[in-house]
This record gives sequence, C-alpha cells and structure tokens, in this order.
Amino acid sequence: IKNVLEKSYKFEKIISVFNGNKKDILSAFRKLSEITTTNDYVLIYYSGHGEIEAQQAYWVPKDGSKSWGNDDWIGINYIDIYIRDKIKAHHIAVLVDSCYVGSKFKGMNIIDDVVIPNEDDYEKYLQSALDNRSRTVLSSGTSGEVSDTIKGTNHSRFALSIINNLNIFDKKSYPLNLEQLAVNMKLTYTKFQKPMYYHPDSWVHGGGDFTFIPKKNYKWLKVTLS
Repeated sequence: IKNVLEKSYKFEKIISVFNGNKKDILSAFRKLSEITTTNDYVLIYYSGHGEIEAQQAYWVPKDGSKSWGNDDWIGINYIDIYIRDKIKAHHIAVLVDSCYVGSKFKGMNIIDDVVIPNEDDYEKYLQSALDNRSRTVLSSGTSGEVSDTIKGTNHSRFALSIINNLNIFDKKSYPLNLEQLAVNMKLTYTKFQKPMYYHPDSWVHGGGDFTFIPKKNYKWLKVTLS
C-alpha cells in the first residue's frame, strides 16, 4: 500500500512503522500530531493483531505478550484521543486490518446505506467531500476474526482490495473516495467477511469524505474545483 501511495497518489509525507512495539507506534502518532494542520488530509493504516479484554479493544504490537496484563498492548482509547484531540487535520481516515477491533471505535456501520452519485453529479459530490470535515473508519471486519494472507499473494483480503482499487482509479479520470472504496470492498468480499464503514460518534464528522487523488489528476482536480 505504501508503494502504491508513493508512486501514484498525492501524499506529501508517509510515516511507516514496520513490526513496531508499543512505543514505536505511539511515537509515530505523536509525530503525526505535531506536523499536521487543519488543512491536512491524514490516512492512518493499521495492519496487525487485535484482541479484546474485558470489552476493551487493543492493537497488539509485534512484541506484544500473548495475554493482556504486561502493558505492551495499545488500547484503542489512545488512538481515540489522538483522533479526537491531537491530530488537527481536515480529513482523517483510519483503516484497520485486524481481528476483533474493527467496530470498537463506536459508530454505526453505514456501508449498506452508502449511495454513490452518478457521473453527472460526481463533481458536485466531490466538491462537498473535499470541503467538509471528515472522520471515518474503514475496517476489514466487525468484531470477529478476519482473513490473513490470501493464497498466492503477500496480502490480506482487505489490503489486496485496497491495492486493486487504488491501481484501478489511478487509470481513471477522477479520484477515489473512501465511500466508493468501502462499497467496492463490500461487493467483492462480503461472502468472506464483512467490512465496516462508519463515523465514530465522538470524532465530530462533518459530512466530508477522504479522497485518494492520483498524481496525474491533481492539476485537473484543482481546475475542476476552482
């Protein structure tokens, strides 16, 4: 996913943490909170283990203990604080590819209710999506287990769907919105696991939508929305 974003999409900076421990991951969130402004669009992608303990959800880092209690798991309440109060971005999208945690940021799954506008209305929709504040979670599943690596690939079903969509829309004449990605994902793999798309109640979503803008369409987009 990082390679696709760097090659084809308009991201100014990508902070990567591979096989990080709790300190590594939280340090990356702190750095992100320090460099972002209210004009920025922030994409957070977590791929790894997730666990539930006493109805609380956790991301489990690379060196996390097999059982809760050693303070080396990351409670998603940490992430919730960063999204609510610390990262001052116009749009924030959190993509979660892990077991059990997908629904735990607290919000109603609206993936079945999303209606994508037709081509004639898309420009107006895109204007609204970019102008309004956005706070969104797209996860690989709800509160159960999700698939690991798909046979014949190095990717999970969730990651493979994202990569395929990003590559397809890199060849199109208009950007990819997160709503469209969620719908495409639902249509292609619901029979295996159900993705979840929602706006957490405490994050104050403003009706916008995170937008993946291909580099080759960036000038076109500025002209279209000027």
